[in-house]
Amino acid sequence: MILQRIWPLLKLVLVALVGLALIDMLVFRTGWYSTWIEPNSSAGSVVGATLLIKKETRSDARNVLVLGNSKIGEGFSASIADQSSSRPDLHFVNGSVAGSTPRIWYYLLREVDPGCNRYAAIAMMVDYDPTINQEDMGNYAADTNYLQPLLRFTDFSDYAASFTSPEQRERARRAVMLPMQALHEDISSLLSSPMQRFRDSGSNRQLWMDAVAVYGGHDERLPDLDIDVSTGMPRNWDGLPESTKPALDGYFRGLHQRANEQTIVANSAYVERWIGAIAQCYRAAGGKVFVFSVPRGPWHQLLVPPPELGGAVADLANRGLVEVLPGDAFVSLEQPQFFFDRLHMNHDGREEFSRLMAAEIASMLP
Repeated sequence: MILQRIWPLLKLVLVALVGLALIDMLVFRTGWYSTWIEPNSSAGSVVGATLLIKKETRSDARNVLVLGNSKIGEGFSASIADQSSSRPDLHFVNGSVAGSTPRIWYYLLREVDPGCNRYAAIAMMVDYDPTINQEDMGNYAADTNYLQPLLRFTDFSDYAASFTSPEQRERARRAVMLPMQALHEDISSLLSSPMQRFRDSGSNRQLWMDAVAVYGGHDERLPDLDIDVSTGMPRNWDGLPESTKPALDGYFRGLHQRANEQTIVANSAYVERWIGAIAQCYRAAGGKVFVFSVPRGPWHQLLVPPPELGGAVADLANRGLVEVLPGDAFVSLEQPQFFFDRLHMNHDGREEFSRLMAAEIASMLP
């Protein structure tokens, strides 16, 4: 009797669940929604990167894919690397995503090169010194925002388990199983202005990819401040805009700060997991994985010794999984004339770094 009374409600709930499941399968699991995701969002930047990488990868060359965050986006030019390598068989591809991390690169590579066989080499920026990064990368919450378009049902366990924070694990599980919920803000924005979104995700994204190919970097450069090497601080701030001082003050004061032991251990495990997984896949397929220390900042050459390899990256190198570019390969660029802010190289730094990077990779790649 009770079942008869509630049966219409149960049928309605069942129909709703089936409808939501169909929407989930057709809209999110086929990759359709990724095409129309907001290009300027974290998730949209990853989608854009996959399209750009596929577009720039050539079938008639040995491709070298360079991965990193905005330091590589601003600091590396694939076209200059191609021209400078003295290796006509090599073709460099800039696969950087601003704000990205090794966990993101792993899933990005799974999307663009599932067999780990499209690239002669992968080159990734890493911290050689495991004490530098004071943030627990294993619980970096933004990774889930970036990776939403690339996550699959089969990632439910492994992806969530890569976080140690219960909160981030639960958030990761929801992102895998309930993409409609995770993307509700983006969906609302799409529904409010669908034609604008279609333009942004169509012709505007193509214009962006065309612009990336000819991007030359920032022309601005930092002033050559008078630095007191005994204190590691400027004697004065002459020539520097007031708006820039707080960031650079933080840069100088943070030069010798180090992570605590717990963070060092956690980040070493993180590097082992994600850089190690990428390296194992490419090694099994006959490719090479290079790691390098990107120019660290505008006054590092003056105030900080060259990077020395340690921690999990050194372990991976000792096991033959990665090949390491010399720690001092790019230290000559750690000068204010090559930077436009505390982190990013300018036009001159971009050109010189791209030439040096191409020469290093070309000399190490058979």
